[in-house]
Amino acid sequence: MSDDASAAGPLIRPYRPEDRDAVREICCDTAYRNKGAEHYFEDREIHADYWSSYYTDVTPDEVWIAEDKGEVIGYFFGCPDTLRFRRAMARRIVPWCLLRAVWRLALGRYKNPVTRRYLWFMVTRGPGEEAPLDISKYPAHYHCNIVESGRGHGLYTTMTLDFLDRLDAAGIHRIHGHITEPAKKGIWDMFDRQYSGTAKPTDVFRSEKPTKAGEYIRGETKAMVNRAWGTSTASFREYVKFLRDKMRL
Repeated sequence: MSDDASAAGPLIRPYRPEDRDAVREICCDTAYRNKGAEHYFEDREIHADYWSSYYTDVTPDEVWIAEDKGEVIGYFFGCPDTLRFRRAMARRIVPWCLLRAVWRLALGRYKNPVTRRYLWFMVTRGPGEEAPLDISKYPAHYHCNIVESGRGHGLYTTMTLDFLDRLDAAGIHRIHGHITEPAKKGIWDMFDRQYSGTAKPTDVFRSEKPTKAGEYIRGETKAMVNRAWGTSTASFREYVKFLRDKMRL
């Protein structure tokens, strides 16, 4: 990626330590389909630690920043090795997040019953609703979030394609992802409806499990699923190019 800025639009550059606060704010603001972290969990500090601290604190060289007029408007978290990620989460990040959450709960700092239901659900039922996927076959993953003002500039696809290039250069040729979305009319339905032609990947692994998180935590009635997918970097690159050329993402 280049650090050269266009006078008319955003630039993409490597992450710097001073970006951390802005990244954490975007992480919270864009959570749960842009409803914000508070939709399920009022503790933004712990939410940001759980979802972003591995990338910013352990592997900052895999973080890229979208910036416009000096303001951070998005980020890209790349992870070539999900097994390393899971080990670090299990040993360094999740226990610390959980201990603080339980302590703050015991002190009565969480006033919103939604937060209390969220914590109970994530500890007792969340792991059983995870869609299965073999990360040894699909070792890489990424997260990308961009604020509304940064959309329409191709930032998502530019950063994703660059990440795929880096994976291939490192000899990593498979990637996976997870998403929680409506059982009908979600991203996968859109993919099947709009992405057609000879370039459509045929080597995609998919799995899903229904989730009752929204129903239990907030009383939401829409049927939701946790979905996992895995494919080759070559196939996924063609899909990202489709998003770039046809959908201007």
